[in-house]
Amino acid sequence: MCSVSSCSRKTRRWPLCIFYGMLNAANVNSYIIYKENMERVGNRQIMSRKKFMLQVGKALITPWPTSRLLLPLPRSLLFLITTVGNIPSPGSAAGSPGTSFSDSRSALVRCCECPVKSDKKTRHRCNKCVKPMCSRHLYPVCGDCI
Repeated sequence: MCSVSSCSRKTRRWPLCIFYGMLNAANVNSYIIYKENMERVGNRQIMSRKKFMLQVGKALITPWPTSRLLLPLPRSLLFLITTVGNIPSPGSAAGSPGTSFSDSRSALVRCCECPVKSDKKTRHRCNKCVKPMCSRHLYPVCGDCI
C-alpha cells in the first residue's frame, strides 16, 4: 500500500527517511482499522485511501495554526493563517470571554499588571477574565487565572 501513495519525500538524511517510513506505516495501519470499522458498522461509503490520508494530515496540522492565532502577530500574518487554514479568526467573537483580541475599535485601557507610574495602555485582554494586559504580561491566560 505504501508504494501506491506515500508521504515520503526525497531526502539524504537517514532520520527523516525513518520518520517518513513510520508515518507511512501508521497511515496504512490507521486506514486498515478505519476500513474494518466502517465495514463492521455497515457503512458502505468508505473514503479512498488518498482522501483518508489528506484528512488525517489536516487533522494533525490544525492545532498549530489555531495556537498561533492566540499570539500577538501582525494582521497580515493572522489573515494568512485564517484564510489558508480555513480557521475562524479570534476577532469574530471579540469581547466575549475565552478570546484574546486586540480590536482596533476598542478603547485603550491601562494594563492591570503594570504599575500606574509606567501608564502602559493596551487593547489586549486575558482569555478567561478579560482583564486588560500589555504585550509584556499577555499570555493566553493571565497569572491570576492560572
